[in-house]
Amino acid sequence: MDDRVADPYLVGQEAIAGELLRGKWCVYLHEWLGDDHDLATWRAEVATHAAESGVEVCFVEIPRKDMTLVANVHALPSFEQVTQSVAALEHYRHAVAGHRWRGRLAQ
Repeated sequence: MDDRVADPYLVGQEAIAGELLRGKWCVYLHEWLGDDHDLATWRAEVATHAAESGVEVCFVEIPRKDMTLVANVHALPSFEQVTQSVAALEHYRHAVAGHRWRGRLAQ
């Protein structure tokens, strides 16, 4: 894995702009929206927080993976970095799903 691709970690919506200012990017799993939120509202709120911090963002939906990439337009990740980020989140997603399944089985 590329040195610039971190293990997945959660970042609050207000903190995304700071991550982008540091040259990072975020890949967001759509299931994190929960039942009370929608993707369009989340994107608008992220864009508002970013604009307040002076960050111009772009969003790239990855529909087959149910993910959205958020990046600073002045510090875009490479294709390989995005691919590695998506793979890391898919691994995380499957690990969490497997953990939940085992947890339910043990009850």
